[in-house]
Amino acid sequence: MQDLQELLDLTAAGVWEGLRGKRLFLTGGTGFVGKWLLEALLFANQRLALGLHVTVLTRQPQAFVAQHPHLALAPGVTLWQGDVVDCDGPAMRCDLVVHAALPVLPLAMHSPDLMMVSQGGTARMAAWAVAMGAQRFLHISSGAVYGPQAAQVLALDEATAWDDSASANAYTLAKRAAEHVLNDRAWPFDWVIARCFAFIGPYQSENQGTAAAQLLSAAARNQSLVLSGTGQAVRSYQYASDMARWLLVMLVHGRAGEAYNVGHDTPWRLVDVAHQIAQTAQPALGVSTLGQPSSGLAGERYLPSLRKARDQLRLLNAVDLPIGIQRTLDWLGTPCLQPVSNQP
Repeated sequence: MQDLQELLDLTAAGVWEGLRGKRLFLTGGTGFVGKWLLEALLFANQRLALGLHVTVLTRQPQAFVAQHPHLALAPGVTLWQGDVVDCDGPAMRCDLVVHAALPVLPLAMHSPDLMMVSQGGTARMAAWAVAMGAQRFLHISSGAVYGPQAAQVLALDEATAWDDSASANAYTLAKRAAEHVLNDRAWPFDWVIARCFAFIGPYQSENQGTAAAQLLSAAARNQSLVLSGTGQAVRSYQYASDMARWLLVMLVHGRAGEAYNVGHDTPWRLVDVAHQIAQTAQPALGVSTLGQPSSGLAGERYLPSLRKARDQLRLLNAVDLPIGIQRTLDWLGTPCLQPVSNQP
């Protein structure tokens, strides 16, 4: 509740008014990003009487109802069974589309249908948005589109160019292909791209690819924290409620045809993240590194420039990493050094 009230209070009134009475279609609604968007939208819908209706595309609606009934069965929510690759979407008026359906690392790397889901799914959802008269389309992309961050580059900004002819991993290629769907033709709706970097927070599974999520899950089991690599890779982590707030602002106020980085810009070495988690949990946990050189698919350094989001949309982060760790451990049911009551 604390996260959601904070999100509500920090979001400009014009964003909520831009959602009032709208019909929104959400793909990827059962994932980390989607569930946080649903939490934020439903909380605001109830507190501000927005009259917002959200249709969530899901392959397994019964499972979503069983696991998260407070979201799936909430007033103003409709579940639509289908997949972005072969679903035409319901025959309904639609004002806004948020397309967040693509497996995150490392799950996506093992999907033989990764390109089809990314490129084909985006094309299908965009075509459906046209047919239903959507006015705006927010595409959830990734900072992975930039490829490995060069050593001399302190932070990746949205003007960073990439070479499609150069070698890249399958996830990067799939994310780029999805962006090309929007960039390479004229659409009758306003589209905005959100390039997401690294996050922490409730609803993030240890299987979703980030070392921080794996460390937090280990801490929740009261296990010592182990880094397989040297721990020297540098990342930054945006807390989930800030992420959801930023995405909603981009949905309503992002400039048409623009891409924005979404994340935090405070650098942390992974070994320091591990120690922060270990010291926050009570009792304190041990940390060890196996020392196997590995910086992951994102490279040794993976940091976004947030200047564009700050200058154009006045977006700032409210939660730093230590507080985000406290809140996440509390949500996971782990005693913290400074407990924070926060259950979305």
